[in-house]
Amino acid sequence: MDALLWLTLLFILLYYWFDTAKAKETAVAFSKKACRDMNVQFLDDSVIRYRSRLARGFSGQIVIKRSFRFEFTLDGTTRETGFICLSGQRLLTLELDYPDQSGTDQSNHHSNRLYMHTSYSEESNALRSRTEKRPDCRH
Repeated sequence: MDALLWLTLLFILLYYWFDTAKAKETAVAFSKKACRDMNVQFLDDSVIRYRSRLARGFSGQIVIKRSFRFEFTLDGTTRETGFICLSGQRLLTLELDYPDQSGTDQSNHHSNRLYMHTSYSEESNALRSRTEKRPDCRH
């Protein structure tokens, strides 16, 4: 009985390991596509997982919801941060912390941040985005 318990535990750990690796590849692909669509450069060719938890999927099943962070640049000199959240292997949200390039008030780099929320539509196979002021930044 102990051997069956250990084999089950080993199977669960291996499944989590490979599923996380596949989710990371998916997150990199979505991040690259978003950066290419927004005309910014995806940096380091990687994402960093910072949160994993169990959640309900789109059809009600239990899936692992993972959050990743990645970096991109507008001009090659500054690094900006993006976030991506996957439910299983499906994209939930992709956010780009995109600074305002209008040239107003450049003394405080963080005061002109825009929040870009991008969702993926499987029907149109395209990224759609909307921009709004972030509530956590001073305006």
